[in-house]
Amino acid sequence: MRAAQREGIEIAKKQGKYKGRKKQYHVGGTGKDKMIYDGIMKDLSAGTSVMDIHRKTGVTRSTIYNIKSNL
Repeated sequence: MRAAQREGIEIAKKQGKYKGRKKQYHVGGTGKDKMIYDGIMKDLSAGTSVMDIHRKTGVTRSTIYNIKSNL
């Protein structure tokens, strides 16, 4: 079953129908997501630890690390 699912996903990707989930916190975000992203960027540039940012914003640590790696 998984092999058939994998084949179907590959076909859909080739046709441009399967793109995955869009990123929530990114440079081009809008509204609340943009405010949270800007706050994370400000804290990262100030040298705040990832755990402190996680506690402050409620955003998962893995998401913060992903944002940090894209600096």
